[in-house]
Amino acid sequence: MNSSRIVAPLRTIIAHELRTLRREGTFSTLFGIFSAVTLFSVFIGWSTRSTTLAIYAVTAAILKAAGVSHIAPNPLLGISTLAIFNNLIIYTLLVGALLAIVIGHRSFVRDRKSGVVPLLLSRPAGRPLYIAGKLCGISAALLLVLCGMFVVSVLSTLFIPALYLSGGEFLSLAAFYAVSFVYLAFFAALGLLFGVYMSNESLALLAPVLAWIAVVFILPELSTGQNPVSLLNPVTLAHAPAASGAFFSYARAILGPFSFGQDYTALALHFLRISANALNVGAILKLLAASMIAGAASVFALQKYSTAADQIA
Repeated sequence: MNSSRIVAPLRTIIAHELRTLRREGTFSTLFGIFSAVTLFSVFIGWSTRSTTLAIYAVTAAILKAAGVSHIAPNPLLGISTLAIFNNLIIYTLLVGALLAIVIGHRSFVRDRKSGVVPLLLSRPAGRPLYIAGKLCGISAALLLVLCGMFVVSVLSTLFIPALYLSGGEFLSLAAFYAVSFVYLAFFAALGLLFGVYMSNESLALLAPVLAWIAVVFILPELSTGQNPVSLLNPVTLAHAPAASGAFFSYARAILGPFSFGQDYTALALHFLRISANALNVGAILKLLAASMIAGAASVFALQKYSTAADQIA
């Protein structure tokens, strides 16, 4: 099979997936939701920062009037402006991952319910190219949405008074969205995998949601000892000490490699400069490997898929 017989069908599948997402309103809904939460996060972060600065200014003026000679410097001056985006970590962990699961799940289930899977798999493109096109189409949709969020984030900082980002902070913000893309791609691939593997539509959606609950809440809680509320608070989590004890030490060693939600949060805290911890390259590689493994598992599941019993409950 020459390159043209691979590229052409792959391009067709990707284009069809993007057109379907646009026609169903999934793409516009996803972009609208993420744009709204981005603007909301920026506004809340800026409002909180402005209020705190105003309180400090009033307090400092009162202390000066009272004759206090030494006034501690404003602690906010040592915090990066990117901290106003910290709520985006929570939105991506929760809303973003669930929407990615739904998109991945719907991608294959949609074809199964329409009855076109046997016809599509009989084409020369074959099963690997079909599922690869699905994965690339979903990934392209997520990438377009996150690029749009980055543009919205940048524009919001330009129109909010007294909020300026340096060139390095723009790059850090772009890196945050890049790692968010890898995180969401994993859950989209997981949704696609269970859509292929399971014949019951409800269970095919429930299974990746349960996996999401495990990697975002259960595994980090078991390995860190933090309660679920703390796991959702990026500022608190950045300064939370690791739980001590033999149980948590063993749990971290065994469950840590599968705590993708914790890895994503740590990376997001680093790129938004909320945490001073060094960049964990291993966490990035782990997220990339998880996404590729989920995609490869989808290919394997489709190879074993029987079109003779192509019915979904």
